[in-house]
Amino acid sequence: MTKRALSMVLPAALSLGIVLSGCGSDAGSPDNAPDPGAAGDKVAGEITVWGHPYVGDDKKEQLKAFWNDTIAAFKQKYPDVKVNYEEIPWKNREQKILTALAAGSGPDVFYQLPDQIPQFAGNNALEPLDAYSKDIQTDDFSKGALAGATYQGKLYALPILQEVQTLIYNPDLIKAIGEDPAKLPTTWDEFDRWAEKAKAKGLYARNFEGGAGCCNATLYPLLWQSGGNVVDDAGSIILNNDKGVQAFEYVKKMYDNGWIPKDSISNDNQFPEFLSGKMLAVWGQGSTLTTLKAQKKPYVIGPPLKKEKQASFGTVGMFVVSKTSKNKAAAVEFAKFLTSTDTAKAFNKLTGYLPVRKSAGDIYSGDQDMKEFMKYADLTIPGISHPAARGFMPKIQAELGAMLEGKKTPKQAADAAAEALKLDAKK
Repeated sequence: MTKRALSMVLPAALSLGIVLSGCGSDAGSPDNAPDPGAAGDKVAGEITVWGHPYVGDDKKEQLKAFWNDTIAAFKQKYPDVKVNYEEIPWKNREQKILTALAAGSGPDVFYQLPDQIPQFAGNNALEPLDAYSKDIQTDDFSKGALAGATYQGKLYALPILQEVQTLIYNPDLIKAIGEDPAKLPTTWDEFDRWAEKAKAKGLYARNFEGGAGCCNATLYPLLWQSGGNVVDDAGSIILNNDKGVQAFEYVKKMYDNGWIPKDSISNDNQFPEFLSGKMLAVWGQGSTLTTLKAQKKPYVIGPPLKKEKQASFGTVGMFVVSKTSKNKAAAVEFAKFLTSTDTAKAFNKLTGYLPVRKSAGDIYSGDQDMKEFMKYADLTIPGISHPAARGFMPKIQAELGAMLEGKKTPKQAADAAAEALKLDAKK
């Protein structure tokens, strides 16, 4: 879902929108007089909410009913508010939002992901929610979800969904290599032993679309598991420190040992290898299970692996309030209502995502697969928190590709990627 164009268009588009709207300072902070619509204002008027097609065509009508019911329930609580909901497609959604914000006609409430928050918040496009957070019960959110909603110590979003990504194994192939599907690897060393056994049977150990796939599903989990990261808490690039280089070295080791396919340099979808029974494990999430179930393929969900730290990627979906909203009080209340326990339960049950509120955790009490994913929710990291995060991935992918082609050593690839990221960070 990364759009490179976002990082290039955002500063100019948002600067224009914010300047034209006259919103140059943080509203609602203790040192500033509150803007119209700040905490304590009357909840009335009209707001526009933008969302996306969170389900497939088979559940399209159910999603429509969800929004109608949610808006009707909100109307009962706030009869003086009119809510207009518009679904926009995933494709080019960032550009549509940016264009609308720049024109001063954008939505009051819209959907974002963690790596978008630093960009939008950094350009003063999002309303900080701390002044409204008294009744939000932030301690009810999972750690990963709350981290994704926070930037530079301020709360900018209210989470509604979370996913967990991890390795999903073929139990038949596990037995074929002489291992037990009930005793899955938990560390790099344990997985390596299974990988060698898989190779001996003519199998790939796992997928790794390093030169073309999203870093969230390739390098980043390994980087976090090694104890490294792309940036530190201060925002400095640390991709090429010792722990970062270790992650690059591990990718090269998997490639050179034949544990991952040779087309890991260029292929952005190696899932067919798993479906055809040629691969021991595949990186996946809830939607992966949907496909496996539909094709009646056996599977077992594995825990996130650990070198120094047990960690994985899992995006968090959130709703934010536009800084340019002319009705912030109603917008914030709708975002609160939408992400409240009961509404979030209905949304996540319909869409198949994990709830981010602990109070909503019982919705999958009868679903063993989702309960397994939920066990790992607090081990997930929602992405890289940096204003240039969305522009980082193409640079990293390019250096991973060069490394796998043998043009650079892991250290050289990590160093080159870090230098490219530092240039991005300065823009």
